[in-house]
Amino acid sequence: MKTLLIPLDTNATKPLYLQVADYITEAARNGQLQSGQQLPPSRTLADQNSVHRSTIINAYQELKARGVLASKPGSGSYIEKGLSESSSLVQKMPAQDTIQTDELIAEIRRMHWSEGMISLGYGPPADELMPVEDFDRSRQRVLRRDGKKTANYEHPQGYYPLRQAICADLVKQGIQADPNDVLITNGVLEGVSLISRALAAPGDSVLTELPQYFGNWTNFSYLGLNVRGFDLLESGPDFASLEAQLQDANDRLRFVFVTADHQNPLGTCWTMPARHEFLKMMNKYDIPVVEDATYRDLTYDGMPHTPLRALDPDVIYVGTFSHSLMPGLRIGFVLCHGRLREHIERLKAISSGPVETLNQRALADFLSTGEYERHLERIIPVYRSRRDALLNAMQTHFPADLRWTKPSGGFFVWVWLPERISAIDLFYRSLKKGISIAPANIFYPGPCPQNAFRLAFSHHSEDVLTRAVMEIGQLL
Repeated sequence: MKTLLIPLDTNATKPLYLQVADYITEAARNGQLQSGQQLPPSRTLADQNSVHRSTIINAYQELKARGVLASKPGSGSYIEKGLSESSSLVQKMPAQDTIQTDELIAEIRRMHWSEGMISLGYGPPADELMPVEDFDRSRQRVLRRDGKKTANYEHPQGYYPLRQAICADLVKQGIQADPNDVLITNGVLEGVSLISRALAAPGDSVLTELPQYFGNWTNFSYLGLNVRGFDLLESGPDFASLEAQLQDANDRLRFVFVTADHQNPLGTCWTMPARHEFLKMMNKYDIPVVEDATYRDLTYDGMPHTPLRALDPDVIYVGTFSHSLMPGLRIGFVLCHGRLREHIERLKAISSGPVETLNQRALADFLSTGEYERHLERIIPVYRSRRDALLNAMQTHFPADLRWTKPSGGFFVWVWLPERISAIDLFYRSLKKGISIAPANIFYPGPCPQNAFRLAFSHHSEDVLTRAVMEIGQLL
């Protein structure tokens, strides 16, 4: 090969040599670069891509460490023969202080779709529990009733009967809402992004629980917001940590973002006293509150606690049907009132314009006919059983000095490790066993203060979960 042009992003946080190494690794894995194919000399490849030769030298060294590249004295560098999907999945284990968080996140996502990988690091709902046939019947009813209207644009605020159906569902949780205060979004992350843009500008700050789901904190970061964190206990906020952050008003704190029910990644659920104390503190400092209710409908033990929005109508509420129903719907919602709702609607109209209508109309039917409630009654026992299988296997196969959360809902368990065991080390060793976990690093926007990892139990059956925990237990 005489020429190899590699797309490089000089603004990315990933070093250029790793961008080169990752591109060649992927090309070798998917067959674009064949086994035994010779690569250009380092000086030539550097000239072709306008980078310093040291970049290519470092990339080639990294590729050799990964087992992707082989050198023949006097004849150059070649793609390793017999390179397979499985042999290129696991890269050389880097030192913990050189870990790039965005690379870890990308790796965990990629592992979820890798053939033969038991993915406990990524937590989508189970394919077999999605009500595809039942929801299709709602679609067919809507098509027969509304015909070609289902193929046209919908108002940016969302289909009005769906907003009515959402309000009817929320009243069961103690939330009284007007359909005019509901805005339909493309999943919960769009809702979080719209709220952030409405409440804050680049350079402002958001306060949230840490650890925090990487989709949320990266959302804040990419909008130019400073992400500040307070600690969580299993009962709710660590109020000393929270108040210390609230008293530091030097960096323009604009809102607080929290998940009171089945927090991702910890799996914790706030007690009622903690909810009341939190709202009392927020009123004292006059800080807007955004409540993430992503996993609220997935409660496995007892009755759900009253949401923050039901205790204070000024709380901005963000919900979604992606995890309780089907991610492919991409339907979430924001509940807020007054000029804030109007501003968020304008932002949505500017960013995504009129919205898709068929699935919104079908979801309105699915909710109003009681199918959603019946669906939850079917899936909750299954997820409860998977959670119990994971916890029981951990109790049996993990070392006695480990501790972990015992979630009453959601999809996740958080595991704290003793100092002698590195979470990053465990992550890479687990990959070699065909198991993906999520180290604590990806749930922090800065330095990671916890030596821990997250396990997701939603996507696999009890026997697969048990087998994976046995393997992780042996590594531990």
